Amino acid sequence: MEHPAFATMMLTPTSQLPENPTEQWLIQLHPLNLEHSKIKVHGDGMVIGRSEFCDLQLDDHWISRQHAKIQRTSAGFEIRDLDSTNGVMVNDQPVSTAILQSGDRIRIGKRIFRYLSDADVESKYYETVYSMMTRDGLTGAFNKRYLLEYLEREVLRSRRFQRCLSVILFDVDHFKSINDTHGHLAGDDVLREMSKRIQSIIGATEVFSRFGGEEFVIVAELGSDDALQLSERCRHLVAIEPFVTCAGPLEVTISVGVASPPAELLGQPQDLLAAADARLYEAKRSGRNRVCG
Repeated sequence: MEHPAFATMMLTPTSQLPENPTEQWLIQLHPLNLEHSKIKVHGDGMVIGRSEFCDLQLDDHWISRQHAKIQRTSAGFEIRDLDSTNGVMVNDQPVSTAILQSGDRIRIGKRIFRYLSDADVESKYYETVYSMMTRDGLTGAFNKRYLLEYLEREVLRSRRFQRCLSVILFDVDHFKSINDTHGHLAGDDVLREMSKRIQSIIGATEVFSRFGGEEFVIVAELGSDDALQLSERCRHLVAIEPFVTCAGPLEVTISVGVASPPAELLGQPQDLLAAADARLYEAKRSGRNRVCG
């Protein structure tokens, strides 16, 4: 992960929590940077942008020289778009101005922040840090580290209790073309929306994670037939309706590989992932937008 430049901001060490519960903070969720993730918001106004004259300078070419401003108003702290090229998003909605609530997600260019304030800032801060360590900041899915640790435990448990376990691996078809044609911000919109759609249909006991880039994994306590059925539901849900992105509506499809070995034949977690990857390659090779298992 890249380490963003904060050229003109005073940064509070991550281990030091604010003593004043009414202080306002931005916690950078994406790209992940635990060392310098916490930024204090100035009550008299804070301009965010790429310029060295901004209060918070972000070295990111997706961000305008003066992109946004956060300032105190009679209604509370407000974020205002300063006629930026790529806009400001609050909780995945484009805004020109918005009164911020504690817990809001703010997207500026490719940077995603969580806004924290009020008396719960301490507990919300630690909750946010835990989420940063286990979840992908862009999509909200679990990250690869969490997936591998979880999968190792589940393989052992499935062997012990002779239970079914399936790994579903999928990626976005022609994702590089989406980025090259429509830009990386549109690509990010696709990944976020796809994650939202998939998470709307998987069960509470199933783990959904971003494996890397445009690849995602579902780990489910399902046999082969049920895993294939779930995979087909995911494929259909992605393809059925265009994705709304900053570049306009885009048609998106996924290819899916499924590994569902009998409990007595379960190997190591990497074996399961490799088997699912082989099925994914088969789905790609046979035309994309399909499930192979």
